[in-house]
Amino acid sequence: MRRPQVREEVQIQGLFVIFGFSIAAFFPFLALYYRDYHDLSASQIGVIFLVAGVTRTIANPLWGHYADTRLGRLTSLQVGFAGAAAAALWLNSVEGLFMVAVATAAHSAFMVAHGSNMDALVLEHLGDERMSDYGRIRAWESVTYAIGSLAFGVMLEAFGVGWAMPFYAVSILCALLWSTSIARDRGRRLEDQGRLGAVGAVFREAPRFWGFLAAVLLVWTGFNAAWFFISLRIEDAGGGPLLIGIGVALGGLIEVPTMRSSARLQSRFGLRKVYVAGCLIYATGFLLWGSVADPTVLSLLTMLEGVAFSLLFTTTIVVVGRLVPSHLYSTGSAISQMVGFGLGPIIGGFCGGWSYEHLGAFTTYAGASILAALAAVVAWFALATPALRDPSSVETVTMMPEVGPLP
Repeated sequence: MRRPQVREEVQIQGLFVIFGFSIAAFFPFLALYYRDYHDLSASQIGVIFLVAGVTRTIANPLWGHYADTRLGRLTSLQVGFAGAAAAALWLNSVEGLFMVAVATAAHSAFMVAHGSNMDALVLEHLGDERMSDYGRIRAWESVTYAIGSLAFGVMLEAFGVGWAMPFYAVSILCALLWSTSIARDRGRRLEDQGRLGAVGAVFREAPRFWGFLAAVLLVWTGFNAAWFFISLRIEDAGGGPLLIGIGVALGGLIEVPTMRSSARLQSRFGLRKVYVAGCLIYATGFLLWGSVADPTVLSLLTMLEGVAFSLLFTTTIVVVGRLVPSHLYSTGSAISQMVGFGLGPIIGGFCGGWSYEHLGAFTTYAGASILAALAAVVAWFALATPALRDPSSVETVTMMPEVGPLP
């Protein structure tokens, strides 16, 4: 017998609520963690990001394929949670560039199983008619991301950035525990495996995916070159973990109303215009990050990241849902994340680290701004189909906003 809808929705919302804390412990302070705890230079941190990106590029499509066709999405997600927690604790215990790179690679290999499978579970839950309401569920993660960024900023300022990975590991294990409340799914074997399995099937079903991935690569390469070093930028200007946490928390708070309104924005303007707007906001933000020298103003300007991220991320998930059949959701999401968060860090993280150390902050952020602007141009043409260009004629369904995330 099918579980009541509210219960299923609470299960998924709760997963995003807890996961937001883990991202808050890991994402905003990463470059600071590598520099202050592992004593790495900006160029060496760029090498670490390159290693992480290569690992994500390899692991992402593998996780997507096996989640859709063998293990199931929930099982893949849980294995990823357990492995990422163990790798984070290992990363905290090693020394030297080589071992830090190895531990980071291990963490990245498991971490990429999180986002694509969580998104696939949401898309399956919403179905075709309510797919644009993805942002209403994803907004719960932004709430706890904002709260966690501020809280972890305070704690890391007081106790040191070495606590970032233990905080992350604990929160990921809490997400693993919560995930046991979700009904387990099964992988669906493809009748015609073809070349490259589920990955090849995605491109056969959605040939327009290639153009969209080009825009994804451009904008997230610029993002990685800019964002991974914003904590160093703020600290070099005279700030610290607390000021970094405040800025990231404000960005997370901005994500909440932006994501919750994403369905209305997509319905009114169409997916293409919303995606292009996100790229242009990133382009503006990156240029400002490279131009402003005051650490407090820099911290406040990180709010632009929250707006742009919300528009791009929610739109990307719906684009995948519109182009790819439901039994390939994990693979489609994994491919887009492989390009954005695998290849993007390889190019952006490595080049951004080298540029930041040798050419200066302004050159780094101006280059990131140009890439984001180019992504807007590419996306304008790549998404020029009626399903992605035109405003939606389907009425959005309110996803029970008054229902709390926890039972």
